Amino acid sequence: MSEPIGQVTVRTSTTRTRLVLSGEVDMSLADELSAAVDEVLVLGLPVDVDVRDVTFLDSSGLSKLVHLATGAVTRPRLIEPPDFVTFLLEVTRLDEVMDVLESDPGFPDGDPASGLVELGDHRDAV
Repeated sequence: MSEPIGQVTVRTSTTRTRLVLSGEVDMSLADELSAAVDEVLVLGLPVDVDVRDVTFLDSSGLSKLVHLATGAVTRPRLIEPPDFVTFLLEVTRLDEVMDVLESDPGFPDGDPASGLVELGDHRDAV
């Protein structure tokens, strides 16, 4: 079996949720990303979307980010988006409903590895 082209992982602390995306976020990842976004929204916590390792993002991935932005309790924060992701956010005006962070803020609970619980089966943990 071949390696997945893209990956999605949901991690949570007591006060924030992190959606970690990597690789090619395209139609092949749509169902998995949709399930992850639904999980994040059900938690009802502020959410960070780590997109540092995204190499490609198509309209199916963007639509999931729109769903996240319109359903989240606070404005989602994108962590260190690559230039092409920033460009897509600007062109689609998604940057008006999401905050862009130039560096990883870490988790407010201290050590990012402590207290994290991985939700669902969204590929391997990052």
